[in-house]
Amino acid sequence: MPTRPAWYRRRGPHGPSLLQPVQPVLDSVSGAVNRRIRSGSRAPVAIAAASVPVAVALIAARKRLGMHPALTLTLGCVPPLGLAIAVPKGRRRYAAVAAGYLHLFKLGWELPYDEPEKLRRRLWIDEPIRFDTVVGLGVPPGLRLQHALRRRREVTLLDKLVTAVYGSWFLPHILLVYLSARHEEFVPRAGARLAAAYHLTCPFYFFAPEAPPWWASEKEGRMGGEIERVARLVVCDVLKRPPPSEGVVPGNPWGSMPSDHISSAAITAMGLAEVGPVYGAIGWSYVAAAAYAIVYLGEHYVADIIVGLAIAELVRRSEPLAAPFVRAVARAVD
Repeated sequence: MPTRPAWYRRRGPHGPSLLQPVQPVLDSVSGAVNRRIRSGSRAPVAIAAASVPVAVALIAARKRLGMHPALTLTLGCVPPLGLAIAVPKGRRRYAAVAAGYLHLFKLGWELPYDEPEKLRRRLWIDEPIRFDTVVGLGVPPGLRLQHALRRRREVTLLDKLVTAVYGSWFLPHILLVYLSARHEEFVPRAGARLAAAYHLTCPFYFFAPEAPPWWASEKEGRMGGEIERVARLVVCDVLKRPPPSEGVVPGNPWGSMPSDHISSAAITAMGLAEVGPVYGAIGWSYVAAAAYAIVYLGEHYVADIIVGLAIAELVRRSEPLAAPFVRAVARAVD
């Protein structure tokens, strides 16, 4: 990745606006709204603020209400947009919108598993194993790593170190917090790219449900039943508690394709590479460590890593087209 000047890292690339055909109409509506707000009406802000808890409550009750997934996802978009309108511009808005987007991503990850029986009929179990077997020259890389480096049903120092790397998925968010505190002008672009990298993984959870290696091995006996969910064993060992009972799997155990851990880390590494080669090397070193961790721990296949990297590259390449649209939405919110 080439080093980029500060203005580029702050504003991003320029490209043809996707809104150009309808820009006059949008400008007219925006002007009318601005005049209305300047006249003293606070109704839009009050409505936006009130919509957030209502949407969160309805989403929490979606199963009892029998809510359709499309409606649920639409409601999931309300908190980040409502918070963007209701919270004054500045660091508080960044924090509030980030929380709203994390809620939306969590919803997009969990929602397909609301109907596990229906999702099970489309579940990929053998397809990623076949791909990884080709990549691993006859043996899936995760199975090869656990055979070479693990002692079954034991927790080693290596297991703990690799689990710590896996648990550091929040590092890109820590970087955003640092930017917010020290270089606030870089936050909008960095946050938008990170959010895009996360949310472009969500359609896969609906249309390409995939069982992770540990589930395929432990539940379905694939790969000889020899891949363990190492991170769970490490957490139970550290907390001195027994493993959870059979069948207790929180969240969405079939939301494995692609790896959002890798897509978020890769788009962050691309941003660091724009600052300079040393920062880029640090970012990509973390991507490599995270990729090793999720394969070794039995959480993901190599196929999930490849698709996660492809999503990050898609975000980077599509930014010139998307940036004008995002700026137009931001101006409308302001």
